[in-house]
Amino acid sequence: MRKGNLELLKKINRDLVLETIRSQQPISRAKVAQRLSFSRSTVSSIVDELIAKKFVVETGFGSSTKEGGRRAIELGFNPKSGFAVGVELMANGLFICITDLDGNVVWKERSNAGNDFKTIYECILASLDQASISMDAVIAIGFCIPGLTNSKQGIVVDAPEFGWKDVPFVEEMKKYLAKPIYANNDVNCAALGERWVGGAKDLEDFIYIYIGLGSGVGSAIVANGNLVHGKDFMAGEIAYLIEEEDVSRNLVNVAGQFGVFEKKISGKSLAENDSSVQALFQGYALSEAHSIQKVKRFVSHLSIGIANMVSLLNPEKVILGGEVAGYLAPVLDEIRSNVGRLTPIQTTVEISQMGADAGVLGVIAYAFDQEQNVI
Repeated sequence: MRKGNLELLKKINRDLVLETIRSQQPISRAKVAQRLSFSRSTVSSIVDELIAKKFVVETGFGSSTKEGGRRAIELGFNPKSGFAVGVELMANGLFICITDLDGNVVWKERSNAGNDFKTIYECILASLDQASISMDAVIAIGFCIPGLTNSKQGIVVDAPEFGWKDVPFVEEMKKYLAKPIYANNDVNCAALGERWVGGAKDLEDFIYIYIGLGSGVGSAIVANGNLVHGKDFMAGEIAYLIEEEDVSRNLVNVAGQFGVFEKKISGKSLAENDSSVQALFQGYALSEAHSIQKVKRFVSHLSIGIANMVSLLNPEKVILGGEVAGYLAPVLDEIRSNVGRLTPIQTTVEISQMGADAGVLGVIAYAFDQEQNVI
């Protein structure tokens, strides 16, 4: 067997052993071998390696056997064996979060620091210092970008909030950080956060729809367990959805301008002629005619968009996120009813419970996923 193939086989076996310990802990070496149909010597060798790297710890003796034999030493996964840093770049500052391997947050803080590379680096160092975590314990660093991002090459293609076009973001950050660095679009990151520790935990097929208070809307698609990027990393650009009535009114999508669908469901369009989205929904709750008409039109447009995506992708769940989603509880049943009427394909529609943490946790999940070879 070639050396490369042998190393791949060893890695697959390590992954299987570690995942078995992680999901079945506490568990003995013998039971790991039994469940995987591996030899005890193979499992013992892999476990010794994982213990040396601190990914696995011995948790003590198990209970006695029926025959009264010697109790086996049981094993457990050590989530504190590694950490990741997630950094969400925002127009008004940075949001830095540090988690262990299980997604437990050990530090998070928002700041109004700038988004130049040196400042970002200094803020990361300060956060690690305050969390009492050494850079050596950091497995990877992920960046959540509010704009079109080529995640494979680490290039920010277009981030209007920062005036960035074709910025080699990962390459620039590597001048400051000698760690694996990854970057992804903020809506994609939010979807991955939902899948890691949120409402889409362990789901293979779901859609995440983001509706912000400003003009931005977007979505992310997870199909067969994988994030769908598209040829130009533009999959899920629901801002450009269009209906027959739009075409008849000569409303079409133009590059560099807000999309036709975006103008119907964004927070900015909702708050038009109202002081805020909050005020609009307060008026809806008070049965004000103007607010009811406007919210019902929004619900109708959103329901049609969701129904079309459900018909196309057959997701198990649709999660509504972003600031506007926080106001949608009073109309959620109506959205569900509309979607169920507009498409015969069954799904679940829910509002995100993760709030503003979804994106930064998602980019950490993304970074961990890309760095599986560290084990």
